Amino acid sequence: MDVFPFLKANPLLRGFTDDGVRIIQAAVTIRQLEPMMPIFVERMMGEGCFLLAAGEVSISVTRNGMERELGVLYAPDLFGELSLVQPGPRRVSAKARTQSLVLEIARRDFLRLQQQRPQACLKLLVNLTEIVAQKQVAAGGMIERLTDLV
Repeated sequence: MDVFPFLKANPLLRGFTDDGVRIIQAAVTIRQLEPMMPIFVERMMGEGCFLLAAGEVSISVTRNGMERELGVLYAPDLFGELSLVQPGPRRVSAKARTQSLVLEIARRDFLRLQQQRPQACLKLLVNLTEIVAQKQVAAGGMIERLTDLV
């Protein structure tokens, strides 16, 4: 399956040349998921970033034995991106809501690529920083709305 068009459309690869996208494509694992298939679970060690190419992914947490959906992601969303720079336990669970196509960049492959193609990885990290900053701003707005409810 040629995932080039999905990668080219993903914000993580914004501004990449076609050659740059192909460099990253070499580090991508394609995962086709059926509805309800888990991608990762809460507290599992995060070892990669996921780019949603098609379908829907549910993000949830489990508290007091009850699973609670926090949101739904749609293409071209990405998730688990911090695992590329800092491995650690996942704070949420992710599972396919519909048939989904997910592209995984494993941390080990990204680290290997850093040695081979440092410019492409630096560009990806710059985009990653912008995406994380945007998510942080959005989360701040949600926290403000929640505090208004209390």
